[in-house]
Amino acid sequence: MKRFLSPFSVYSLSLLLIALLLPSYIPQANAFPLQKQKKGKKTAKATAKTESDVAPAASDSSADAKAAPDPAPAETAKPSNAMWRLDVAPYAVLGSGRPGKAPIDFDKPDGVAFTKKGWLLATDAKNHRVQIWDVKTRTRLGEFAHGVVGGEVVDIAVTPNDTVLVTDQILNIAYVFERPAPGATTEKGKPFGPYDLEFKGTRFGEQGFEKLGGIAVDARGRIYLVDAHLNEVRRFTPDFKSDPSWKFERARANGTTYLNGCEGIAFDEANGNLFVASEKDSIVQVFDLETGAYKKRLLGKSLGADNTPSGSPVFGGSIEGLTIAHNHLLAVDESTGQIQIFDLTRPDVFNADLAAYASRPRRNSAYRGFFGHSPLVNFEDKTNVDLQRQVKDGAIIPGQANPPGYFCSPDAIASYTDAASGETYIAIADQCNYRIAVYRWSDISRAMGATTPSRPEAAARAVPEAVSAAKDSAADSSKDSGKGSGKGSGKGGGKKKKGKKQVTGAD
Repeated sequence: MKRFLSPFSVYSLSLLLIALLLPSYIPQANAFPLQKQKKGKKTAKATAKTESDVAPAASDSSADAKAAPDPAPAETAKPSNAMWRLDVAPYAVLGSGRPGKAPIDFDKPDGVAFTKKGWLLATDAKNHRVQIWDVKTRTRLGEFAHGVVGGEVVDIAVTPNDTVLVTDQILNIAYVFERPAPGATTEKGKPFGPYDLEFKGTRFGEQGFEKLGGIAVDARGRIYLVDAHLNEVRRFTPDFKSDPSWKFERARANGTTYLNGCEGIAFDEANGNLFVASEKDSIVQVFDLETGAYKKRLLGKSLGADNTPSGSPVFGGSIEGLTIAHNHLLAVDESTGQIQIFDLTRPDVFNADLAAYASRPRRNSAYRGFFGHSPLVNFEDKTNVDLQRQVKDGAIIPGQANPPGYFCSPDAIASYTDAASGETYIAIADQCNYRIAVYRWSDISRAMGATTPSRPEAAARAVPEAVSAAKDSAADSSKDSGKGSGKGSGKGGGKKKKGKKQVTGAD
């Protein structure tokens, strides 16, 4: 005679099976994007981290546990944008990846711009110079401004006649450099080298700027300067005089400013749009390029009835550099190490938040996604004194701890299209990794047209063994870290140095 299990027995057996199998289906918590360190905040942990879109290492060691970052505050969390990742690797990395004074060292790169010939100019803040690179051949051509720059160089721009302007946010001036005339010589009687520029003095010192940072020059030679403290943009004529036709709309009717901390600037001349990054609001505001009037448009969030931003943000935090390439705006998301891309040909690109973009088919969205990763080790953490000492001593090289494309406090961005090949190169100042990352538009465009995985396998395989060593070393050394400087920029400051009238230094 057959025996059957009672209903109670079946129920008990089901509970037992569920208890045995359930743990394997519980999802693991993802790491939050890197949040910018607040000034003066003390931490005893190194900020070695793994992004949510990069699979964590299979390790339960105490060193790995110590290296894990604190979770981001709940109020800073935003809807997942993992579906928007573009699998793009840098075409080239320029610089040694460590702080220093050697020709190929940066300490630190901040502003970037291209000349008409395609030379990349990059400000080297603590070395008080501007480096010149050829991105097509990945070679360093020379430098200038050494012995002239005295404060904290931030941004750089090139006029239509190849005059170079470099802003100093400590002295609130712009340094002017020009190509020397044929046959000209230096003060020592030596001929200028092929990449040397001649110092032509400073400008805007009498204009009352409080924190002069961002700079851009349009096709007509008009100069746009951004003041981060005054939250405004001023325009000057090509002869450096204030433009009387410029009436920048600085504030709303209630007195609140449209910008809240600003530096990044770019413009779409064909459509008359001036884009300015409002860092503390995590948005890009849009103004009329001719008049300076507010256009009631923004990127990164939706726009409320009172002209204030609202909705789920596209950006993770502070927005730095801006550039336009092939009718797309590229914006540097410093907090997450991501470069966000918007299609400016789409009328629905403005006044939309992440949720609105996500409601549309991905390939048909005005928001095209992002490339770049958060750093595996956060060298921006100035409160971790021991970590900073190891970097200074050369025990840890940021450019090895963070593979190419893993940005640490990225800042300026610039683009250039080579007439011969048609290729567009995009350079990004990777500050705390002490290097410049260069991408090609052809690679970005290809990624935007393809279905990309949530985890870039090629980038994951490229992580060197130095990463885990840097994590463990940084974690162990940070146990007794004290208060840092509290300032994360790491750029030089001080009084202006007396310098030469001509600047040489080609390699």
